[in-house]
Amino acid sequence: MANASKPAVTIGIPVFRRFRFLPDVLRSVAEQDYPEIDLLVSDNGENGPELEELVRSHYPRPFRLRRNPVTEPVMSRHFNQMVEAAEGEYFVLLCDDDELGPRFVSSLVEILERDPEVGVGIPRVEVMDEEGNPQPREHRFPREEVFSGLELVRMWVRDRVPFWTFVTTLARTREILDVGGYPPIPEADDNTMVVKLSLGRKAAFSREAEFRNRWYETSAGLSLPPEELAEDMRKWIHVLDTDPVFREFARRRPGEWTEIHDLLVEQAWRNFRHRWVTLYRERMEPLEWLRAGFTMPFIPAYYRWLFAYLFRTGMRAAGRRLVRSRG
Repeated sequence: MANASKPAVTIGIPVFRRFRFLPDVLRSVAEQDYPEIDLLVSDNGENGPELEELVRSHYPRPFRLRRNPVTEPVMSRHFNQMVEAAEGEYFVLLCDDDELGPRFVSSLVEILERDPEVGVGIPRVEVMDEEGNPQPREHRFPREEVFSGLELVRMWVRDRVPFWTFVTTLARTREILDVGGYPPIPEADDNTMVVKLSLGRKAAFSREAEFRNRWYETSAGLSLPPEELAEDMRKWIHVLDTDPVFREFARRRPGEWTEIHDLLVEQAWRNFRHRWVTLYRERMEPLEWLRAGFTMPFIPAYYRWLFAYLFRTGMRAAGRRLVRSRG
């Protein structure tokens, strides 16, 4: 499918049962300045002929359509089906409500073609609301275009660079399959894969590769109950301890893996903490909210923070009651 000078890139779009955003998503793929695009639209919602007609009317180039005869309930398995069906040397997952800037593919392919040690290419993320309106956000970029996998994890977890999301990156198709693809962890499938691809290797960041992420309640997973989020964090930690790719890296580079492991566990509980003190606190009754804080698996650093937080807030509340009683 590729010509002699340009490797083909499969852009996989998983579709369930919404078509609202697809015209804009398809337009952004059609506007890529890269010639060798293998567009793969994957129907996981038993959508019938309407989906093919919509793609044909909004994407003027050849494309491929695959269908699951019945809906695959595990989202990551659907993602992996697309990777297995990819015909391009490189693969990009593009959700059916997000968009790409025109230099997304070409700028990232250029970097990965130049350096075989780069396992994954990461774009600049711009955020849109549900209606597609750009949302302001802080941009802090890595000093270097290419950096180690360890440095990627350090920057991400320590928030030195707000990568925002790893859902849409570019990597070699064969290497995605070699590391096991997307694991069945809804809140960490893409993050886990990006870490695997960069272990002991390099990651790359391109300012020219723009990814437009549509951020709203259901798309961002903000409606997820705390018990489910805590369970996803438990699964993530379990994968860190048991996955063959991680175990082999830990055997070869124990010191480096210890740091990466500890940082990723920290990222898991910080993710839960952020939602617990903001979103969940706003939406839950006080006692229900308090119980939710204890749904996380036992992570000493998290529970040290939790008890300190409850002590501080309890002392502040007691102080306010004292002031009112004396008033």
